[in-house]
Amino acid sequence: MYDDVLFAVEDPDTGEIGYCSIMGALGEFHGLAVFPGEAGWRSLQLLRDDDDSYQAEEQRMFGQCALIASFESSRDVTKQDRAILKQLDLRFRGEHAWPVFRSHRPGYLPWYLTQDEAKFLTVALSQATVVASRVREQPDLLEQPQPNQVLTRKRVKDGVSYIWIDEWTEPPQIPLSEFEIPPFHVDEAILKHIRRQGTRKGEWEVDIFYAPFAVEEGERPMFPKMLMCVDHVSGMVLQVHAAVHETYAQECVDKLLEAIAVGNCPSAILYRRPEVAALLRPIAASLGIKLRQDEWLPALDEAKDALEHGLLGR
Repeated sequence: MYDDVLFAVEDPDTGEIGYCSIMGALGEFHGLAVFPGEAGWRSLQLLRDDDDSYQAEEQRMFGQCALIASFESSRDVTKQDRAILKQLDLRFRGEHAWPVFRSHRPGYLPWYLTQDEAKFLTVALSQATVVASRVREQPDLLEQPQPNQVLTRKRVKDGVSYIWIDEWTEPPQIPLSEFEIPPFHVDEAILKHIRRQGTRKGEWEVDIFYAPFAVEEGERPMFPKMLMCVDHVSGMVLQVHAAVHETYAQECVDKLLEAIAVGNCPSAILYRRPEVAALLRPIAASLGIKLRQDEWLPALDEAKDALEHGLLGR
């Protein structure tokens, strides 16, 4: 089986559908990836998309939403993994022999499974063995009877017991360009203060991206969302701020207004991603700032590289 041939499994507890990919045909990485729900499906499409833009690459690196069971070498097994294996009196030897289970969520480091994730991945692994065995006997099992359909395994009640059946379902239709941002508001008092400054001068480059470092925020380490504002001509960094995912929109808007209030209000702001434009529009409309989308933000990218190399070099 190849990783681009999909099947799906419905979670018996929640009804959520996980889109499954068996990996290992090339002999490099062995495992099962389950992409749950709409977020998982969108994550899978981003991985399969041939878009090589900066934003797409970042989403592929930081935006995965999946549960993965993989078979690794002993060097990839952590102390916590080993403790569980020891408790279960399980031993493995050789390459691609050690089972490792991880949860991948957008903006977070791959982490150990929650109880609900473990239950769903257990079901998916069980059904993957069923589907794989059937494919061995019937190679065309997963060929779509209609375009845009996926063979989905569902548990249904049959009298007093339960059985698993096949059903062809259509995955969600989600544009890859679609995005959601947390709610935010713009402080009108600060806007009034800035408007009294009068002059609009210069251009800024603004971007929001995943920080190139992880921080401990609760039990699971995360990659913060980072705001960076840079003067287009001088390259001077005017604002940089790392924010948690749930409140990054409000934090970034507040920090952007703070930078404008203490300096000269720019006449124009350059940005590259629609997500940033959504945060900038109410500010720009109120202050008379022009917005211009541009994939090439040279001053900001240079500052970002300096930040990344400085952090990684410590």
